[in-house]
Amino acid sequence: MSTVANKKPHGLLIVLVGPSGVGKSTISKMLAQRLNVAYIVSATTRPKEPGDEIGKEYDHVSQDEFFRRLDRDEFLEYAQVHGNYYGTPMHPALDYLNEGKDVLLEIDVQGALQVRYQYPEALLIFILPPNGPTLMQRLNDRGRDKPEDMDKRFRAARREIHMAKGSRAFDHMVINDSLDRAVEELTKIINLERTGGL
Repeated sequence: MSTVANKKPHGLLIVLVGPSGVGKSTISKMLAQRLNVAYIVSATTRPKEPGDEIGKEYDHVSQDEFFRRLDRDEFLEYAQVHGNYYGTPMHPALDYLNEGKDVLLEIDVQGALQVRYQYPEALLIFILPPNGPTLMQRLNDRGRDKPEDMDKRFRAARREIHMAKGSRAFDHMVINDSLDRAVEELTKIINLERTGGL
């Protein structure tokens, strides 16, 4: 590896993962601005919801269209989550990486494991809540889900956390107990990875 800034000629694939309500979308947007990375919008079969404008951006498509894209091998990864399909478009993600630009994905555990298998050099980071009650409160504060859906998301979150902790797929785990502190920690991790310091 070269000495100087040691910036990889190939971009860094950064994957942020965590359960619903942990703050991934907010963190992703802050990191994308702060670190000048390409944020890739996922395609989903989930219908648009009122909070979508202020939450994570999606490319909303029909299930037929999603499967057409899947058949054409257009996804870097895909998964079924809470009854809907989500997928990361292969292009422009690979185009940015090949141009030397870092790429940020915000996906679920299933998708992250696919990325780890296909792109072992990717940087996988799992965002954890400080504890269960805080996560439940955050899910409640979002005001997007019915009580039964919130309960379902909370149970799914516990499974995801358990799966992530039991897996060796993730390079780092960061607790989002304070948004600014978590973003600061993630910035340091990513900058160290960019310069080959980890």
